[in-house]
Amino acid sequence: MPTLPRAGVFVLAALCLLPCAAGAQAPPPEGAAGACTIVGPVLGPSDFGVAAGQPVADATAALLPDGRVRLYTYAQGRGIVSAISLTTEGASFAAEAGSRLPDGSGMPRIVASPSGGWRLYFSSGGGIKSAASADGLTFTIENGFRVTQEAAGFTGTTVSATTGPTVIRLASGRYRMYFSDLPRPGDPPGGHRIKSALSSDQLTWTVEPGVRIGPGAPVLADSAEHPFALANADGSVTLYYGKFTGGSGGASPEGLYHSTSADGLGFEQETYDVFFGNDPDALRLADGTLVLYYGQFDPQVGGTINLARCPEPTAAATPSRGAP
Repeated sequence: MPTLPRAGVFVLAALCLLPCAAGAQAPPPEGAAGACTIVGPVLGPSDFGVAAGQPVADATAALLPDGRVRLYTYAQGRGIVSAISLTTEGASFAAEAGSRLPDGSGMPRIVASPSGGWRLYFSSGGGIKSAASADGLTFTIENGFRVTQEAAGFTGTTVSATTGPTVIRLASGRYRMYFSDLPRPGDPPGGHRIKSALSSDQLTWTVEPGVRIGPGAPVLADSAEHPFALANADGSVTLYYGKFTGGSGGASPEGLYHSTSADGLGFEQETYDVFFGNDPDALRLADGTLVLYYGQFDPQVGGTINLARCPEPTAAATPSRGAP
């Protein structure tokens, strides 16, 4: 692992979450190709003036009114930066000047704010914080924490409580957040779990009881980390997440998976998507194509943001439990 000054826990966490591969886009072993079709890397250290071998990680995508895509990502020594796609296909990007949030902010997730503009959630020491922006470029950090490590129930087990969260709007008008605990540098893989919280305003959150996926969940109890939630037209929710068990998951390949739930709480079946990717963020492009942005890490190249095109999730097999 390279020496990582300044960014502290978030760089370490990014390297823990980003799987290391023999190349920037490692081919899967025979028989291990997932449901998604890999396009390849779209951003890397050189795009943001970051030295080779250093992290660019944890991309999150916003669909702009003109159909282009803006990606926010962590870049070593620069904090949260952004890039905008050159076309509506979301496959080639140009870095934007400046930083959106200072170094020390990690694992961003962008969502539309109910009052207009954008809200960027991110991990910070002690839990999850947020920043607001009218234009998606200039952000003001909002006071306090959205979820603390104590409220998340991760105290004593992780570096800084939680990954950056993912947020969807429910039919009731409320919001549900999903997040997982952070791997600690040097710890073996496995043992991570996804939890959820509810809010009426995207600012004040109440953690829900139970585990959605991971140890302690009713059905899918293998390790699951850094989820992204995709809302579907039928009201179901699909979670994309990294599954790295260190061999305890049996013959299942390690990498990105997804699971769909009718009510956003009970997840019972999973589908393997991308070999050895992590930190997913899914987006439906202007033409309806479902794409997945995700991270990989090569010690010589550094962290890369990669693109895959994925099939639409199948309908959830579990009955609705009456989500709030």
